[in-house]
Amino acid sequence: MRLDYLLQLLETRKLYAKRRRENDDANEGYYKKHLEFGFSIANDSVVPQIEKPDRNLTYKDIVDCPISCWTKTERESYLMWKSYAGETGVRIKSSIHNFIASLQLDLGKDGADKVFCGSMNYCENFLPSNDEEKQIFSKDEVYSDEDEFRFYFILSDDSNRKGTTHRLIPIDPKVMIDEILFSPFICKEAADKFARMIKCSYGFENVEQSKIKIK
Repeated sequence: MRLDYLLQLLETRKLYAKRRRENDDANEGYYKKHLEFGFSIANDSVVPQIEKPDRNLTYKDIVDCPISCWTKTERESYLMWKSYAGETGVRIKSSIHNFIASLQLDLGKDGADKVFCGSMNYCENFLPSNDEEKQIFSKDEVYSDEDEFRFYFILSDDSNRKGTTHRLIPIDPKVMIDEILFSPFICKEAADKFARMIKCSYGFENVEQSKIKIK
């Protein structure tokens, strides 16, 4: 995550979630008509399948969904820093439970908003599929080093999907964030100043610098 996105998150209490079609993998933004998927929502009782018209989510809906992408890999990766954060990046650590608990959405049993989440599977020559789980939680194997866990947001007030590239998801940062780690490309003096500011202004104690040494 870029440092300015983190500061925006802490200040506004909203998480930047880009739409799936904005991902680098062209196949994730590929519109294919006449694909419909049915889902069971987490925490709902398992019930017999109902007719598709009452439970469908179109492929177009999936392409336009806001998503939040995380890596499950705990160790630091130079290449991940270089690719996704650069010189002004940070890494935030959370858990699935804390992430869900931090969301300020209507997620009750009969809530208007929904969240689908799961680990990504990586396959050769990934293309749109009629299998709903494969479609939303699969991507091309060239991205497998990401070891990604993904959240999809189905929001009741998301009518202007075509006109936006992202959504800001209301969250509680104190619930979501367990640790903040600064990029190895940020000079130590600057990282120290940002760390003190974050600790003082937002009450986070677990703010560290990368262990990776850069010349």
